[in-house]
Amino acid sequence: MFVITIGAIVLNFLVKDTIAWERYASTFPYDAKYMVPVSLNKTLADIYAEPHHNFIKPEYVGPNFKVINDKELHFKCESLMYEVIESDKRAKDPCVITDELQKKFTLNGLIGGELQCIPANYSEIQNGAVGNWTWKFNEIEEYDRVIEDCGPAYGNSACIEMCERYGPEFIKDKVGMVLGTQTPWAENGLIHFGAKHIITVEYMKIVSEHPKLSAIHPVELAKKFLTHSLPPVDFIFTYSSLEHDGLGRYGDPINPYADLESIARAHCLLKPNGVLFLGLPVGPDKVESYLHRIYGKHRMALILPLWEPIDLINNYLNLSDPNTYAGNFLNQPIWVLKKKNKHRHSLRK
Repeated sequence: MFVITIGAIVLNFLVKDTIAWERYASTFPYDAKYMVPVSLNKTLADIYAEPHHNFIKPEYVGPNFKVINDKELHFKCESLMYEVIESDKRAKDPCVITDELQKKFTLNGLIGGELQCIPANYSEIQNGAVGNWTWKFNEIEEYDRVIEDCGPAYGNSACIEMCERYGPEFIKDKVGMVLGTQTPWAENGLIHFGAKHIITVEYMKIVSEHPKLSAIHPVELAKKFLTHSLPPVDFIFTYSSLEHDGLGRYGDPINPYADLESIARAHCLLKPNGVLFLGLPVGPDKVESYLHRIYGKHRMALILPLWEPIDLINNYLNLSDPNTYAGNFLNQPIWVLKKKNKHRHSLRK
């Protein structure tokens, strides 16, 4: 495990990322004096420093997990894959939010905000409802260098930092997956840094004409896993995607545990010692209606038991600072997480 000091990471940003940081910080709608780089060690200390970590209960993680103790979760990969198949059948169910369901989304009020149903006239692309995409070779190549900003919308240098720091060890000559995408900017960048092949997992039907890029529907992926016809991969990359899971924004069924289940499925899909590059909004915990979640000390404490944290790239919000703005989804650092092999997937005794 890498040990990263606050001083070292501050120096790294001051020397290498001044221009990128100034551009990134300018997108935040609050006082920049609260925007300073926050290291992995400091963030982990904020997550685990208080007795709040003893709150992990079965109702907070759902029926597909077994709470062993306040720091350990067990799960069965087969159950999580069956959940993908069954949830796809429920994608058109009407949104009904009860008080009990709201408690599950907010961990009985530990997390701020609340879930809301999407408006009837909401125009976002729905989960597999419309459209097919063909990714032509030359179109994929046109996304060259877009990874420097973590896609066309974020202006975040975390993705290129990730590739530069960990490409030689975890990406080059490896087979990886990208979870959730609308344009192949991440795929282009990962191939540029030497990935042998990338498999994109997406509800929209994608036909790729690039020899190093293929695509698969989540239900098809689950079926292949269950029939032992899907080889595990070396790494998985996801950015600004899993925080939407279970909120209904993209036509998926309402599920307070969907993001936790998606991250656990990534664990199932990785080889031993495989790496998850996880880009999520980080800040004080919050559910922002049907839009997304913000991940703070409570939600992250449910994710991290499955992983060994290696790095946290471009985190600028301090979870323990009361001045931190709680609703900003633009702070999306990348967690570099290595699969903990000692956590058995099976719940069998």
